[in-house]
Amino acid sequence: MKSAIAIAIAAHPDDIEFYMAGTLVLLRQVGWEIHYLNLARGNCGSVKWNAARTRAVRHREAQQAARALGAHWHAPLCDDLEIFYEIGLLRRLAAVIREVKPAVVLTHFPQDYMEDHMNTCRLAVTAAFVRGMPNFRTAPARRWIEGDVTVYHAMPHGLRDGLRRRIIPEIYVNTTAVHETK
Repeated sequence: MKSAIAIAIAAHPDDIEFYMAGTLVLLRQVGWEIHYLNLARGNCGSVKWNAARTRAVRHREAQQAARALGAHWHAPLCDDLEIFYEIGLLRRLAAVIREVKPAVVLTHFPQDYMEDHMNTCRLAVTAAFVRGMPNFRTAPARRWIEGDVTVYHAMPHGLRDGLRRRIIPEIYVNTTAVHETK
């Protein structure tokens, strides 16, 4: 039987709220267990505060957002602009995927305006793929898991790719009914 578990994997604090929270709320309303993971800590997300203060504020906001959504919060894995498609970060993200055992992964659009978003997408897709590979080592070590997983990509900001070309969605989730919660 397929598990009713979904995880949103985004680059920065507020990306999940902006791109994926509506879908998470709808899944939660029909009994799904939902998980919330920003890869980066949000330390570059302010022009007013220094990195340490911004990191602390964004950390608190992300935890509050996960709580408001009824989601399990997972700690970020790196700082802003340090999301690279590299083996160390992939091993850590794959460990989270193996722990959570999601049936659904929500993540960024592959061709976005920002490298952190695109690299998060690549890492999320690969982590979902390697979850079932016994010979792929995670950090920390987690046993490989069986079962299908479906990856859904959020539409990019402004429905434009990184070269500003218009993206026409083929399918989408109507989240209008939960915008207030989102």
